[in-house]
Amino acid sequence: MTGFDWAALSAARIARLDAVPEMISHALQVLEDLLEEVDHACTFTLVDGPLTDDDVVASVNVLLPTHCRVSGLESVNSWSALVREALPGLFVPGRQPQAWAEQSAAQGLAQALTDWAVALMGRLWPDSAESWVLTVDTRDWYEAAYVDLVVRVGDRVWLLHLGVSD
Repeated sequence: MTGFDWAALSAARIARLDAVPEMISHALQVLEDLLEEVDHACTFTLVDGPLTDDDVVASVNVLLPTHCRVSGLESVNSWSALVREALPGLFVPGRQPQAWAEQSAAQGLAQALTDWAVALMGRLWPDSAESWVLTVDTRDWYEAAYVDLVVRVGDRVWLLHLGVSD
């Protein structure tokens, strides 16, 4: 957005690590609300669980809805670049193009919320954390479009789901 260092804010810098996932979820929920339209519903979630037997796929399968399974994991160099690439751009609704034009207030707010969420994620995940784009195999509806990110840090596996249903 403006080059402001959101990670430097004391709210991000001194937040208890056990509180950070909830802070991220709050930012994602506001983004959901901001990007939603009549037939354009966003679902942005963050969940985590233990790494089981050093098996990332099995650990992620536990975090997915029951009708879904890991189809593939593709390594990414930077989890933060992937999140910034996806949000808010891939989820901007199309019914009000003037509201979402570059440099608009709505675009600025969505970008600021994305930057805030990424700064908070940086408290949980170092830049060097192993991360993958997840492809899901499903027996039922999942999302019209989605970006799922898996991040492994120590003995934890995180799943960030960014999805939209039209």
